[in-house]
Amino acid sequence: MKVIENRAMKDEEKMEVQEMQLKEAKHIAEEADRKYEEVARKLVILESDLERAEERAELAEM
Repeated sequence: MKVIENRAMKDEEKMEVQEMQLKEAKHIAEEADRKYEEVARKLVILESDLERAEERAELAEM
């Protein structure tokens, strides 16, 4: 009986560790998503700025 109890205790501890790791992984993934969205927004702004700069350069050449 002791062996089964010890085994159950170890399994429970492993599960707790895995749950903590899962929470951490979810947090990391959410943070990565936020950073990706921020970079994507900045890229859209930069593309727009570049297009305007190219248009101004073309007009200046005329």
